[in-house]
Parts: sequence; structure tokens; C-alpha cells
Amino acid sequence: MKYDYHIIVIGGGSGGLVVASGAASLGAKVALIEGGKMGGDCLNTGCVPSKSFLKAAHLAANIRTSHQFGIKTTIDTIDLKGVMNHVKSVISEIEPHDSIERYEGLGVDVIKGYGEFVDNHTIQVNNQKITGKNIVIATGSQALLPPIPGLDTVDYLTNENIFELATLPEHLIVLGGGPIGCELGQGFKHLGSQVTLIDMAPELFAKDDSEVGPLMSQVFKEEGINLKLSSTIKKLTQVGKKVEVIIERDGKEEKLVGDQVLVSLGRRPNTQSLGLENTNVKLNERGYVLTNDKLQTSVKNIYACGDVAGPYQFTHMAGYQAGIIIRNTVFKLGAKVDYSHVPWTTYTQPEVAHVGLTEIMAKSNGSYNNHFFLKLSDNDRAKADFDKQGFLKIIVDKKNRVIGATLVGNKAGEQIPIASLAIKNKMKLSAFMSIIYAYPSEAEIFKFAALESMKSSFKPWQKNLINKVFLR
Repeated sequence: MKYDYHIIVIGGGSGGLVVASGAASLGAKVALIEGGKMGGDCLNTGCVPSKSFLKAAHLAANIRTSHQFGIKTTIDTIDLKGVMNHVKSVISEIEPHDSIERYEGLGVDVIKGYGEFVDNHTIQVNNQKITGKNIVIATGSQALLPPIPGLDTVDYLTNENIFELATLPEHLIVLGGGPIGCELGQGFKHLGSQVTLIDMAPELFAKDDSEVGPLMSQVFKEEGINLKLSSTIKKLTQVGKKVEVIIERDGKEEKLVGDQVLVSLGRRPNTQSLGLENTNVKLNERGYVLTNDKLQTSVKNIYACGDVAGPYQFTHMAGYQAGIIIRNTVFKLGAKVDYSHVPWTTYTQPEVAHVGLTEIMAKSNGSYNNHFFLKLSDNDRAKADFDKQGFLKIIVDKKNRVIGATLVGNKAGEQIPIASLAIKNKMKLSAFMSIIYAYPSEAEIFKFAALESMKSSFKPWQKNLINKVFLR
């Protein structure tokens, strides 16, 4: 059968754009369907605006603490509209890279509209039908809105509209202590809002190593963020321009009153209106598209990548998965995903970065042998920069190979790829000794982790032998 396209991509976010541009550059005939804004969540409501916003917010925090460097200054005003204009300017600067014009210039047929499956090879969009040998679902995700009583009656914010605010909230109540809630909650606190963060978990950063949660909770408390952990959200009520939130904590109800509420209670995949009932594509119980390790769905010619498939909802993961799909649809290489060295960073201050296995994960699968924990406050560059709230934790297996790492510090997201490379290449912790680090740099902490490993490996008789044979 002759198809209109080699590949039809549904969704113009991070994953879809990489598949479309990569396949088209290799000579494939590609259609890209996008009904919203090109660039998807990452460019318009996620990574780019949030990190632009956080730069301004953390700068405000740094100004307030500049006295520790001998600089005495104050902030006259916080112009939130100005902050959001900065956010929009960054989006505008990146936008052309994801534009329709650029992708058409690359040879991609960009169709504005919402695609719906007719069958395993046919998509209907704008009352026309197109066929593809392969189809890629890359429709992303959106904010999850749980059935909390009263939520649909109040004016709430999500990551999709919070960057439209023009006035700084007096009291921002954050529902959910995940990455979005922690980042934006701390960001608004740094700009001057009173912030209350509510989560049902007993500790923040539950997916990270166990040392992270207590440290970051202490950081938040010292900054004045009101943490309501181990709490259940019972009801929301709009009272004039205020929102009342009733929570249950330790068996007792509490009432919180704020002028803005941010809902950051997770994500849900955009699979509802794709017409998947016209195919044999299977979803899991949460609505995510099920894929194998080649990123094929239950229908072999239909693939999925990015947030809609998981298991990690990161822009860099969508891009990585897109590369796997290109290799499998264009070259038929049978490429498989490898999630052993997936890094993630929560862009709080300090940042929390992780790659590979946590200690609990390593122990549960039997690969754990030891771990090495170093305080950032012992690092010379961290002392100079007052970047002392953090640590490096390295997990190693029985061959002393790096299988996991957690790094907390203001530069953590920039440094975690060192550990990612080690995990990818099955390197021993001692490999960090062979790197020549600029002095002073916080990256030296990896060298000192290797030194700790080396020192711990020497038994008393070995030290005695060295002393007698080499040091006399």
C-alpha cells in the first residue's frame, strides 16, 4: 500500500519536533499536526517560562542576602508585570526555532489542527484524511485537576496561566509539593509573596534520595514558606477575591485563606480526543500510552514519545525518545531505550539533581554495594560562593561502578552530567580521579568522592604493607 507520508507526527512539542525535523532531514516525507502553539508545553507554559521566571525570583533572593558578601542593598519594588515581560521575551527569542516556517523550510508538511485516528494508518485533520506508514503520538500532557470539592468553582492557577499574572499575590497557596509546586512556590516567596505549600506526602522530594527531603524542607522553612505536609485537601471556596482552602492534618481541619491558588497536583496525558478507540493502541490505568522498549505501542506502526508515554516527563527525555523513534522508523535499527542514566533537576535554590538509582532503588534490585556522601560546605568554591546548602551522594555497585548520584547545590543541574556519563559508560568511581578539575570548582566534589572510595577500600594490612615497602 502506498501512503501519503512515511511518518505522521501528532503534536508539535519537544518530542514531535525532533521526530519531524530529524526524519525530514534524512529524506522521509513527514507531516506534523499541531492544533495549539508550536513548541508545546516546554516552550510556552513549562521549561522556558518557568526557568526565566525563576532566574528573576532567585536574583531577588540573592539581592536580599547580598550582605553576606559585604554588599548592603534593598529592593525597592517587585514589578511582576516586568518579570513576566522578561519571561515572554525569552519565549519570543526561542520561538522562531520551533516555528511553522522553520519546519516547513526543513521539508515538513505542518498542518494546523487536531488529529484523530480513523484507523492504524489514517488520521483525520481539518475534515481531510491523510495516511502514514508510521504514526507518532507526541501530544504531551496537561495539569491534572483532581475531583476536589469546590475546585471547579474557584479562580485557580496552573502552569498554563500563572505566567499571565500581572500583580504579585499577597498569599499564594500551592496545592502539591512536586517539582512545579516547589519551584514556583519558592519563586513567588523570593519575589515577596507569602506562600503556603500543601502536600499529602510526609516529606518533600519523595522520589529523590532520602537526605534531600529534610534538607529542602529546612531550606523552605528558613525562607518562611509555610509547609503543610501530610495534609488532605478537603474543600475550596471562593469568597470574593479570596480563596478558602480547607485541609485535614493530624485528624484536625484547618482553614487557609489566600488570594491565589496554584494547582500543581501532577499531570495527565493528552490522549482523550485522539480517537484511539479506532485503533488497538492500549493505555494504562492513568491514560498514558503503553509502549515497548522500542517505543512502539500495541500497534507496531504507531509509536509514542514524551509526556504522553512517560515514564519520565522531561523535555530531554522526549528528545531522547524521539531519537530512538527516528532510528526505528527510518533505519529499522531496532533501537531500544536505556533509562539507566536519565538525569532530572528540580530548579529550586539550591537545585536538586539526580541520575540513575537512588539508594532505596539500588538495594531493592540487589545492585547496591556502598555509597559515599560529601557535604558541599567542605568544597572551597562552595565556601567562596556561599553555596553551602547541599551534598553529593554517589551509589556504587559491587564492582565499585557508579549506578546513581544525587547532587544538591546551586549549580547541581549543570554538574550532574558528570555522573550521567559515568553511569552510561559503566565507569568506576575511581574514574573521577583521572579528571583534571579547575580550581576552585564545585565539580571537584566528584574527585573527593573518588578519594573517599579509595581510602575506604584500603585495609589495615595494605596500609601497613605500603608503609613498610614504599615509604621507608
